[in-house]
Amino acid sequence: RRTTHNRYHPINNIPLLTIFNTIHKTMASDDLPSYCRVDEDQWNTLPASATAFVELLDLPKVHPRCLDDFVERFSNPIPIPDEEMHMNMHTHMHADDNFYERTDGIGSRIVTILYQILPPLMAMGELWIRLFACVIAPLVATMLLSKVLSSSSKSKSKDVENVNVNENVNDKDDANARKTERRWFMLSVLGMLASAVQLTDTMYVQEYGRWNGSILLAVTSLLSTRLAVSQFQIYKSKTIVAVIAVLSLSGYLVSISERSESSVYGDPALDVATIQSGLYLSTNNTLMTRVAELWPEEERTYAPYPLGASPLPTGDSRTGIPFLVNAAPHQEYHRVWAQSSVDDEAVAIDMAFPNDGHSDTKPIYFILHGLNGGSHEEYVREFVVRRVKEGSTCMVMIARGLADTPVFGFDVFHGARVTDVHDASRYIRNALGQNQILAGVGYSMGAIILSNYLARYGEDVHLDSGMAVSGGLDLREMYNSYRSQRLWQPMLAQTLLEDFVLEKFEGRFRQRLTKEQFLALLRSKSVSEVDVRGIVSYNGFRDVMHYYTEMSAIGESTAFQAGQSEIEQSSNPDHNYGRIANVSVPFCVLHALDDPLTSWRTMGHNPQKLVNTGSGYIMMLLTDAGGHVGWPLGLNPRKEGWKWMNNAVSSFTNSVHLAKLEQK
Repeated sequence: RRTTHNRYHPINNIPLLTIFNTIHKTMASDDLPSYCRVDEDQWNTLPASATAFVELLDLPKVHPRCLDDFVERFSNPIPIPDEEMHMNMHTHMHADDNFYERTDGIGSRIVTILYQILPPLMAMGELWIRLFACVIAPLVATMLLSKVLSSSSKSKSKDVENVNVNENVNDKDDANARKTERRWFMLSVLGMLASAVQLTDTMYVQEYGRWNGSILLAVTSLLSTRLAVSQFQIYKSKTIVAVIAVLSLSGYLVSISERSESSVYGDPALDVATIQSGLYLSTNNTLMTRVAELWPEEERTYAPYPLGASPLPTGDSRTGIPFLVNAAPHQEYHRVWAQSSVDDEAVAIDMAFPNDGHSDTKPIYFILHGLNGGSHEEYVREFVVRRVKEGSTCMVMIARGLADTPVFGFDVFHGARVTDVHDASRYIRNALGQNQILAGVGYSMGAIILSNYLARYGEDVHLDSGMAVSGGLDLREMYNSYRSQRLWQPMLAQTLLEDFVLEKFEGRFRQRLTKEQFLALLRSKSVSEVDVRGIVSYNGFRDVMHYYTEMSAIGESTAFQAGQSEIEQSSNPDHNYGRIANVSVPFCVLHALDDPLTSWRTMGHNPQKLVNTGSGYIMMLLTDAGGHVGWPLGLNPRKEGWKWMNNAVSSFTNSVHLAKLEQK
């Protein structure tokens, strides 16, 4: 059972690592939890310059708690507070008061399992249908047209023949005819549904407009009707009913989307971006103007196919395909731990050095990964591999409790916490070279946290620049992003529940949530529902809008929301723009308007006004296409991986570095 410990070892005159090394020699390494182990052979391979940099960091190679009363702790791989459910770590027997589902019956358990299994499966299935709709619809239309044309001359004589010899048709011929009609009926329905998707889906309409889907739906419906009337006997009425049903559903979806007005948190059936792509910056800030001049245009232009971008049809495919096919090379990391200044926790920092050692002139990249991620994430690892080859050192901060890192108390990860970023970057700041910059990079959830950190801490940040990739500045807009919640968030929610809530911190969630709250959490179908049913109550937020406000760089401000008139906008002084006006270092927001996970609405509805807030240190690079942490290139996306996205980050950082050197 855990006892209270001092943050620092009482023997102040002895270095902490010396204490650890002394204890470490008396223990078998296999008996130590992973966060208390040090591979000295790996550390000894570092070049002298990298070793000198690590010494400047002055950070332990093990979790700080391993240095205090270590012998008492080593038997519990994942430390848990004493009070937590009165759990026995050796027998895994738990208090019945917390494990209430033992008395809920098999029916309730089955329902919970179905909630955890069906939404991700349904979302995945629907995503694949939407992904291939651009292929299915024209292919089916072509097949139907070929069938109608090739059979038109034969159908009349065949109909007459069928009437004359109907009595002689045997059962086998009748069964074959039924199978043939069924195949064409199913093909017709599939083609109409695929056409309807292109007519009503946000991603397709944003990419191709309404006409593409309208023409395909009209053609497949007419051909299906013609085929049914002229050739079908058994499936004639079913086909006509299917045509009417698909047309009615499509018309309904089109009508409600066309009459939906843009609102602050509305749920339009069609949510096509109303802001324009491009590079937004303040011309009043000379540093940012110079950064834009130094930033090569080809490095910040996501040119359409065949000039660069992949021909993948929508934001869904530009998001999903790279994650399915891309594979980053292996990257070796060296881990140190940064102590929190607000509690007794610590976060891991995985460091990657160039082969020839650490450079004190190249930018150091401080990287924040995505939800459920870590330094192992493919796109993070690819970024690190590319930057290390260029001579830069990369530091990936592991969010507390993620990627198998321990949390000793109840303060586990949530998206509104930025103090860990401040503390970790402070240690790295102390080891910077004279003409070196520390550049923050955030992906997805990491981008949200980075944006919020730069806005909250203002002039007190320890970073020299920042770039947020596929994050969001106003997360309140995600509360009603139902397409994202239905199609993409179920998979993320399933991983979050399994790996974060149940596998690691189940006891803590059970103790802080009521029976009803925990059961609802287990049955969450999206990340938004996980936030509403678990994260908000666990961490003491008033409601989900309070949580999303605290997580957002824009904060409580309404200055960038939809429906703001020009008069209202011009009358708002800077102090009404929210904390985002506090950004005091060059900060670029990279976002694709077809991002299916983090809506374009999270960028605010007036990009130019946003970049002009405060001292004008914000820059926005908005692309028409790219998806979520995607931006694939060429016919074979695997060949280039996340090259465009990751090179855009480094080229922006290099431009900031050069501009700052010029100012000196």
